[in-house]
Amino acid sequence: MYYQTLVKNLFNDMHHFLNGVQAISLEDLKDNYQEEPLFLAFIGNLDQAAAVDYNRAMNESYAFYKKFCGKELAEEDWDLVILEVQEFNKNWENIWCKGLILALLDILDREDRELRGEGQEPGEGSTQAEADGDMEQEEAELTEDDGQQEMEAA
Repeated sequence: MYYQTLVKNLFNDMHHFLNGVQAISLEDLKDNYQEEPLFLAFIGNLDQAAAVDYNRAMNESYAFYKKFCGKELAEEDWDLVILEVQEFNKNWENIWCKGLILALLDILDREDRELRGEGQEPGEGSTQAEADGDMEQEEAELTEDDGQQEMEAA
């Protein structure tokens, strides 16, 4: 549950920050999220976020996360995760978007390891390398849910 709350809150805060919905400073965000890789992905290459429809990219990446979070993922689930990350990267050929989806992939990996009770550090698996394209490419369709409404409702 920790990861789901973290992701929801961070997406909400970044939505407010990027859209000027609520006065929130980058310094406040830094104080709240410190060295969280997802936060670093949001603020890293921030100039590249302006080059895309960042709200749509955030909605799609959040919907991706919600689809797989909160449960132990079987091997076939991870195969689907990798395919969807590859499809997202193909649709969003942008370094900011890629950083965002890879940070979410890392969170899914951390969450899955925690649910399984494994002691490995996050990122030790090959999941991220596979998502970068080391796996055979196949078509996968991103599903959108009402992630934006959920992000704003918090």
